[in-house]
Amino acid sequence: MTDSPKRNLLFNKTILITRPAGREKNLKRLIEQAKAYVIHYPVISIQPPSELDIKQLDILQEQLQSFTMAIFISRTAVEQSLVYFPVLPEHLFIASIGAKTTQALEQHNISVQLQAPEFTTESLLATDKFQMPEIKGQRILIFRGNGGRQTLGDTLIQRGAQIRYVEIYQRTIPPLPPLSLQQINSLNAITISSNEGLDNLVTLMEDPSLLIDVPIFVPSPRAATLAREHGFKTIVTAKNATDEAIFNALTDFFQRT
Repeated sequence: MTDSPKRNLLFNKTILITRPAGREKNLKRLIEQAKAYVIHYPVISIQPPSELDIKQLDILQEQLQSFTMAIFISRTAVEQSLVYFPVLPEHLFIASIGAKTTQALEQHNISVQLQAPEFTTESLLATDKFQMPEIKGQRILIFRGNGGRQTLGDTLIQRGAQIRYVEIYQRTIPPLPPLSLQQINSLNAITISSNEGLDNLVTLMEDPSLLIDVPIFVPSPRAATLAREHGFKTIVTAKNATDEAIFNALTDFFQRT
């Protein structure tokens, strides 16, 4: 079998992966196949909703028929939603953000009518389906974790839609010890999946300034701005937050340096 052109580009590098536990496996595999070492430091923990939120989800179960559309923000949103909503009404128009989100829905026999052209809420909002007057009057469920950006919901409301956030999991900071000085000194790159993950990484460190000389790979211009605010000196913006985009950003960077 012929070696991939990127097979050895990360040879002997040490890469920090900060994805939640269980979400790091594919990126870890890609990096290790390129002959690098991985330190997995999951800065976000996925937890069930609070008891109060679970009660609200039970009530919503009885109201699903009154909604016309459901938007899934991520693969995690899909998987966690199935715990509380194993069956969705057939009439719902299903939209997703990201190919992995679509894949997770289709694996559970949920047909996706619209996938965002890019891995962003902005690209979904730019599609014809989400413009006036078509979106006006739609009753939309947005499946996501607790908190998060308000851009999607706020814009839909401005365009005349009614929205309901369905927060089917919580993101928390896991009780991890800070990275050791030995681990930090071994790093050639840090990968980040979200702004929240970056903030959590900085919070978990005893001395975050020890990290700022390590190249950091982020999924969006917004995350790049945040990394700059935290003092990171070398910031690489991947095309999006997918494993493949982060891996490609890593290999392209180390091919040039």
